[in-house]
Amino acid sequence: MDDCVRSECGRLNLDSQLVEDYTPVAQMGHVTAFMTSYTDFDGLSDIATMSQLNELHIGMTQVTDLGSLGNFPNLRLLHVQGLSVEDFSPIGQLQNLEELAIGANAVGDLLFVRDLRSLKNLNLERAEVTSFSGLRNHPSIERLDLVDAALPNDLSVLRSMPKLRQISVSQWSLNEDQQLVIDALRDSGVEVLVEALMVVC
Repeated sequence: MDDCVRSECGRLNLDSQLVEDYTPVAQMGHVTAFMTSYTDFDGLSDIATMSQLNELHIGMTQVTDLGSLGNFPNLRLLHVQGLSVEDFSPIGQLQNLEELAIGANAVGDLLFVRDLRSLKNLNLERAEVTSFSGLRNHPSIERLDLVDAALPNDLSVLRSMPKLRQISVSQWSLNEDQQLVIDALRDSGVEVLVEALMVVC
């Protein structure tokens, strides 16, 4: 952190590092990208004054409450994979968000995503999704990652997304109805990236 202070760095990467006090971080008005994944970071309130952030990585941390996300209106990228969070709705406040990685979470019906009108990349890898209701007619999502995700049976909503250009799926996990939707997307010009099942002998 001392080097970042001296150089007035724009990116501060504390991934996998032990930090006992985040107070100095909150005072770094020059930092616009903050990474603290795979740490014991447990509260967005510790960095609430950093309204200048446009990139935030807090995946695999101890964060359980996203209610303070409204303090970061300039975020364009947010990674929140693998959190013990029950309510993801505060993400819907981030009107400038362009990339969201929210995999390895139980994300429900994704209704909060419908308010993210600038979102282009949505990563749901290993997420548990009960419905794609929040993606119906979404106007801006271009890339969607569903690798190893627990998906609802009905994927037809994906065909309503006018800007969708690329989708990643795990071929082995799709049932017949789901595969029909993926095939229809491919036929309409969407690039389908398939993760094959790797058999280890």
